[in-house]
Amino acid sequence: MFAFAGLWDRWLDPNGTILESCTILTTTPNQLLSNSHDRMPVILSPENYAAWLARGNTDVALEMLKPYERKMRS
Repeated sequence: MFAFAGLWDRWLDPNGTILESCTILTTTPNQLLSNSHDRMPVILSPENYAAWLARGNTDVALEMLKPYERKMRS
């Protein structure tokens, strides 16, 4: 199992409608994917799940936005 780094927000548009939106963050590819594409989703390590979800952890979260370097299979 793995988790992508994503952002979610609920906001009010100029017409007063509540909208929910989300995105998956990307980074440069790791060695396995670099031949296929110039970007890849940010994959979080399990030990970083709680820190990613914590509010106000901006500096720590920014450090997680890098290519996944653990073993992967193609």
